[in-house]
Amino acid sequence: MKLNKNQIQFIDGYLQRNDVIYVDIRAEMIDHIATAVEEKMKVEDIDFHEAFVSYVNSNRKEIFSMNKKTWQSTLSELKNYFRFFLKPKSLFAVILIITLFFIFRETMVYAYLKEDLWFCFLLIFLSYSVLSMIYFYGIKKKRYYFIERTNIVLSILYWINLFLFKPFEKEEYVSDVLVIVFMCLFVVYVLYALNQMNKFFNSKLIIK
Repeated sequence: MKLNKNQIQFIDGYLQRNDVIYVDIRAEMIDHIATAVEEKMKVEDIDFHEAFVSYVNSNRKEIFSMNKKTWQSTLSELKNYFRFFLKPKSLFAVILIITLFFIFRETMVYAYLKEDLWFCFLLIFLSYSVLSMIYFYGIKKKRYYFIERTNIVLSILYWINLFLFKPFEKEEYVSDVLVIVFMCLFVVYVLYALNQMNKFFNSKLIIK
């Protein structure tokens, strides 16, 4: 017996009242609870509310353990990010960056980028952070754990950029290899973040 829209929204409301603030985590929990409640309704021949209360009371600890995220989640996100480098689109992006480097390395564009890379990335980082906050917190008024977790990778890249390039504001002191490596890290991050967003927003876990 499949749950209807009102029953799904009832579960969603229950989780919101119990401080499950992230939409994507809540969606996973709803999917988990709904499957168990549907099975309980079928096997025990009881209505939705009775099955829901019975299941939640018996499995509350297990259910809400899904809402506890630790540093291991951050480590997992970093692993996923570096695995993404093996994807064809990432490999293509790396090849394209290296190709563009050899095309533009003797131009003023590259000289400027190399000299002020830390500042350019600071602008990108701040712009992305502000736009992200305006869109998700201001317009949609929702929080997504996978987006905040993905942003941790961007923060790490920002600090790497700051420590590698800020001390050397004269272009001759900055290694071309470091510039290429960092640009690859950043461009692949953009592809990875877009991929994560696309994966979630096109999944069955969206709460309508």
